[in-house]
Amino acid sequence: MAEIRYLYRHQRIYFMKKSLVVSGNAYLSEEKSKKDIRFFTKDELNIILSLYARGVSSGDWKDYAIDALKDKTSFSIYKHASEMPVFRLTKNHKSKNIKERWKIISMSGQELKRNKNLNALIKFLNQKKLSLVK
Repeated sequence: MAEIRYLYRHQRIYFMKKSLVVSGNAYLSEEKSKKDIRFFTKDELNIILSLYARGVSSGDWKDYAIDALKDKTSFSIYKHASEMPVFRLTKNHKSKNIKERWKIISMSGQELKRNKNLNALIKFLNQKKLSLVK
């Protein structure tokens, strides 16, 4: 019987070592989880918002959404608020291949362009728009 108790206690101690002990309040744990989420830099966001402003002023776009996750951040542009996004500019933070850092993804989910530089993608979007107007 003593052996069983000892094994039972040993398992319980082992179990307690693996369990998660939460101390403090929920606000602190929420703040710690926010540190894992990455975002656009200030310059990148300025470039993206200036592109969006040109699209809104020309009447092509109406709404946008920003999604920030652990491994990627995306800026989605909508023609109408109730539709799927026309395209998404996505920054992959954990990309092993540096050329896949920035991507443009279409409404259908197809990857239109990828590059290591945001300015190259903006230039691509401007050229594409000019060719559509002609």
